[in-house]
Amino acid sequence: MEISRWLFLLLLGYASAGSPSMFGEITSPNYPQGYPINANEAWEIQVPEGYGIRLYFIHLDIELSENCEYDSVKVIIGGEVQQVLCGRHLPAYPGTPIEDKYYPTTHLKLVFQSDFSNQERYTGFSAYYMAVDVDECEDDTYDPCSHFCNNYIGGFFCSCPPEYDLHADQRTCGVNCSGALYTDLKGQISSPGYPAPYPENSRCEYKVLLEPGYQVILTFQAEDFDIEAAEDGSCSYDSLTIKAKGRSFGPFCGKTPPSLLQTESNEVDIFFQTDSGGDHRGWKIRYSEDAIPCPTKVVDHAVLHPRQDKYVFKDSVSVSCVKGYEVLEGQKKLPSFQARCQGDGTWTNTHLECIPVDCGSPEKIENGAATFTHSTYESEMKYRCSTEYYTLSGNDTYRCSVDGIWRNNNGESKLPDCVPVCGISSLEHQSKIFGGSAAKEGDFPWVVHIVSDTKGGGALISDRWILTAAHVVQNGVKPSIKVGSWRLGHAKELQSKRVILHSKWIVEDLDPKRKTNYDNDIALIQLSNKVELGPCLYPVCLPQKGGRNSPAVGEVGYVAGWGITEKKSEIRWLQYAAVVFRDTDECRKTVVTDQAFTTNMMCAGGSGKDSCAGDSGGPLMFKDLTNPTDINKLYISGIVSWGIECGKFGMYTKVENYLDWIKETIEKVEKEEDEMNTEPVNICPEKKA
Repeated sequence: MEISRWLFLLLLGYASAGSPSMFGEITSPNYPQGYPINANEAWEIQVPEGYGIRLYFIHLDIELSENCEYDSVKVIIGGEVQQVLCGRHLPAYPGTPIEDKYYPTTHLKLVFQSDFSNQERYTGFSAYYMAVDVDECEDDTYDPCSHFCNNYIGGFFCSCPPEYDLHADQRTCGVNCSGALYTDLKGQISSPGYPAPYPENSRCEYKVLLEPGYQVILTFQAEDFDIEAAEDGSCSYDSLTIKAKGRSFGPFCGKTPPSLLQTESNEVDIFFQTDSGGDHRGWKIRYSEDAIPCPTKVVDHAVLHPRQDKYVFKDSVSVSCVKGYEVLEGQKKLPSFQARCQGDGTWTNTHLECIPVDCGSPEKIENGAATFTHSTYESEMKYRCSTEYYTLSGNDTYRCSVDGIWRNNNGESKLPDCVPVCGISSLEHQSKIFGGSAAKEGDFPWVVHIVSDTKGGGALISDRWILTAAHVVQNGVKPSIKVGSWRLGHAKELQSKRVILHSKWIVEDLDPKRKTNYDNDIALIQLSNKVELGPCLYPVCLPQKGGRNSPAVGEVGYVAGWGITEKKSEIRWLQYAAVVFRDTDECRKTVVTDQAFTTNMMCAGGSGKDSCAGDSGGPLMFKDLTNPTDINKLYISGIVSWGIECGKFGMYTKVENYLDWIKETIEKVEKEEDEMNTEPVNICPEKKA
């Protein structure tokens, strides 16, 4: 009987519980008694993969209403209602189902619901389900295989024709056309079966590999190119793509081939991809070789030797920078470097660079500074002095040369000097020192007052050196120096670092009245610190070597100091007098004395105008007549040394004879001593704005 068959299947379904059932029974609540009111119950039905569900109702007794609004049983798949049943139904024939329907799914839901009344005691429903094999090969909605489909109970499998392989998806067949390697310098490559139509669902890969130094050239002809293209002209169906040296050419399709391709690589990969349809002949490519060229430039701003129109594998060149550039390898400068053309068309040593020659920041000069914008080749730089009390000696303009050195217009790297402005005096009239009048501010800003065991004067000749007489400082005591004002009480005191007497000065007697030989009466005093030159303090000029500005007999000069006047009293204001330069022999003939007269001495004064006690070491000055534009510039010609009687004449150490000694002594000391204090002492007070 039919009912017995269903019972057998039901028992078999229970035996496989725990996995999707092949069949089963579902009944409404209290079946076959009347179902309860306000019921709402659902059943999940699931069968194994490869099957559909056939649902049978053998009893159906549910209150009838329009659209089954009151009570109903529903079949739901994926959240959508597929069928709604209600009312009383009898089978068409005894032993046959009332409702019988197949659902092409492995999962559905059965939902029963009732409202608030069941007065006629409707008994509900009884239904069976069973798994039904799906014939995927015959079902047009599946289309599971690209070629041959084979159905079995619960599933299917795909197979391929000869020379085709089943892809990893187990559904698509394609030709195995990958792995071909071409190493000959020339050859041809074509799609599978060319010129016959190429196979569908295939991915072909070909490689051309030539020896290093060669590039692959690909040539196409229109009659050998026929690849399916989409209706919009894109290559989304079938395509040919070529990759070389990190670059991609294509994809290509249609009937118009690409132009000649120079791949610039010895290794080329060709990819051919087809889809499931089409009837096209495919393609043929001719490949050949050409030496891979290296660029005619290795690095920027450089020239190559030897120079050629083309460089290829294994060519070697010497690379040198153009003028104004240099090669740096780390911190090392190289005149040139070697580069070799490699098999991939690149040069070796491209990490090196030709960079602009850089002279760096200019060297600092004392009392000056450099102004520049750039420091690379041909950049210009200018030196200037920091204040108006220094003047630049030498070239002021320099350019960065090709050798990385700042050079002046003469090609020299020697730096200029900021030398003190010297000898500028505001002197306007003449007066006498012996019994005379005071100097004014700016008349003699280089005259200093020296205090040792005796008192005397001196003259500043640079920002750290003072020139004086040897007999003033011969006692070995470092004297203190007062500078910066013509009023002694306003002058600032400085300390000396060393005293250097002339090596031929003879210390016979400290009493000047008994001393008979003042030859070489000259000394230098080095200050402990440099002084900052300004309006109240700057040096006197030294005479020019060779007597170019030596005074002539009868020429008027000046002597200045803080010595005693005719009143025999020390003064606090700087005094000066105009004195006449005299012939030394005439001075010697006017007196009877055992004092020595030498060629290192000069004579000036007389007629009541003379230096006196306390003026020793001070300067005898004359106007510099060699430069008519500087009529107020004075130079020191002599140093107050000795005399017979104040007011008659005075004898002075002739400075011109000691120019070499002054220069050599200062250079030797400054070369040997340690780095001096870089901060000069400020002497001159700031002027009020």
